Amino acid sequence: MSKVFSEGDWETDLPSIGTDFRFSKKRDKTNKVKKTAPTAENGGPVIDDPSRPPGWSVRLPKPESSSRENGIKKDNTKRNTPADERKEGKKRKAPTDVTENDSKSKKKNKHNPEAQIPATATNGKKAAAKETNDTKQKPSVRAAPKEPANLREKLVERLKGSRFRFINEQLYKSTGEQAQQLFAEDPGSFAAYHEGYRHQIVQWSMNPLDRMIKSIRKLPKNTIVADFGCGEARLAESLPNQVYSLDLVAHNSNVIACDMAHTPLESNFVNVVVFCLSLMGTNLADFLLEANRVLKVGGILKIAEVSSRFDNVNEFVAKVRQCGFELENKDLKHKLFYFFNFKKDRTVLRGSTKIKPFSLKPCLYKKR
Repeated sequence: MSKVFSEGDWETDLPSIGTDFRFSKKRDKTNKVKKTAPTAENGGPVIDDPSRPPGWSVRLPKPESSSRENGIKKDNTKRNTPADERKEGKKRKAPTDVTENDSKSKKKNKHNPEAQIPATATNGKKAAAKETNDTKQKPSVRAAPKEPANLREKLVERLKGSRFRFINEQLYKSTGEQAQQLFAEDPGSFAAYHEGYRHQIVQWSMNPLDRMIKSIRKLPKNTIVADFGCGEARLAESLPNQVYSLDLVAHNSNVIACDMAHTPLESNFVNVVVFCLSLMGTNLADFLLEANRVLKVGGILKIAEVSSRFDNVNEFVAKVRQCGFELENKDLKHKLFYFFNFKKDRTVLRGSTKIKPFSLKPCLYKKR
């Protein structure tokens, strides 16, 4: 026996022959986990049954899986995987009930693309979109809608522009008396002319009337001003001085309607006479002689005109000098407008001197 069990040590307390032999083997200590057999103490079956004779072997029942303890039945049926089916040469077939239902749902929801998406997917997309909108909150900038051009409005604007150019040409070709008669026969033409004039001012780099207002504000407040060809009388509205607004047609109650060659003002009465883009007509000498009449000696004549109207500036200055004025200063630096300041040095009565009629070139506006 010692040869058979050379590596083992006999236990001191051995049972008699016929019983189970047990011996302990010296083994090196390792980190292997010892498997304990199920006993009665740890919940296993009882092997030592006194009713059975010694040496009998008991077949232990198979341990039930943990899934059964949780009340879940385990399905041990073998399912063919796609790899197995390919080995056997079988073709995978989609379930008939799923395909039929999908085809029916697609036909029903053909015009509703959102209905073809499962509810969970749509809810997920909506939730994701909501999160992005809530977290980012980027301001949405709407492009301004382009309004379609109204043909009628364009035609009306063209008609207004054409009417303005026609009236403007008539004023350059006629005398002050003829221009007054033109507006008397057609009262709406004066409003049409000044409406077109306002459209032209917007396109200018500067308004010469602003410069006139700025220069007169530097004078004493008791300075009396006469605005020849005042238009809408903006000069009088912008100054604290006493201003007499004169034009062919009265735009409001503060404007005196008259011919610029014959005004109702007294002689030697005003301190400043203004011609701001109003030297229009063929008889400019009559306008300047009337300005000489109403001005006090030493009074100021201020002229602002479009630069393109002058062929010869020196010739123009000479004509004004014949009407009783001396040039104080001039500004020809601006591209669009020329500015002159004259001073009355003597009184010149109409008819006392022979002054040839003169005029400036017409101011031509671009056709729109």
